[in-house]
This record gives sequence, C-alpha cells and structure tokens, in this order.
Amino acid sequence: MSKLKCNCGHIIVDQTDNLEYKGHILPDIHVDDVSENLTNNIDSLIDAIKSGKRLEWIKDHFDVPPYPTDIKDSSMIHDLLNIVNTTQDIFECEKCGRLAIQVGQTNQFEFYKPESDNARGILKGKKNKKKTPQHSI
Repeated sequence: MSKLKCNCGHIIVDQTDNLEYKGHILPDIHVDDVSENLTNNIDSLIDAIKSGKRLEWIKDHFDVPPYPTDIKDSSMIHDLLNIVNTTQDIFECEKCGRLAIQVGQTNQFEFYKPESDNARGILKGKKNKKKTPQHSI
C-alpha cells in the first residue's frame, strides 16, 4: 500500500519507513508459529555459519535475487523478521484519528473511529531509550 484514503477524506501515505502513524498487528493465534519459525531460522543460520555453508543458507532462505552475500548476520536476522508474513498493517489518520486496520493479508482496510480525542497519536508509543549502565563507587 502506498496511499489510503480515510473516511474523512485525508490521504494516508505509506512510502517510507518509521512512520509515527503506522504499526503492525500480530494476531495472538500466530505468535507461537512466528516465534518458532524465527528461532528455527536463526538456529539454522548459526549452524550454516559454523559449518561454512552461509552462502547456501542465503540462497535457500531468501528468494529475492540478488540477495547480498556480504551482509551482516544481524541484518539477515532483521530480514527474517520481515518475511514472517502474518502481521497486518494499522494506520492512524493524522487528521481525524481513525484507525485503518488491514483485513488479513488483503489490500483492504476497515476504519474504526476512537470514542475520544485522547487517543490521538496512539501508534507513536514510547521510544526505547538505551540505558547506560550505572556504576557504583
């Protein structure tokens, strides 16, 4: 999806990453499968690296040629998160606050209007700040 028209007429744009008005929903019925799939893929990646078969593992797990072979292992793990295709997109209209929730894996969205204006910015959440270790003297 690149653009979505809200019921209020505002155009919601999805053409970049890290949008404050976009999120992802992982239905509870998929949590265990996603976790198992991810940990199994990470385990097999580690085994492939240890046995010198990293390039073969990349070819087997990423069908987007050409996938870079000089990529960091942590970047591949990040990409594994993206191929778990069980999340649904959710957008908040910046004009009226309605939530647009993707219907399954389709290109259709259902809109929900909040009962109060206090919910504005609900998808912004809180940024995780890295804690610096405290040293006692």
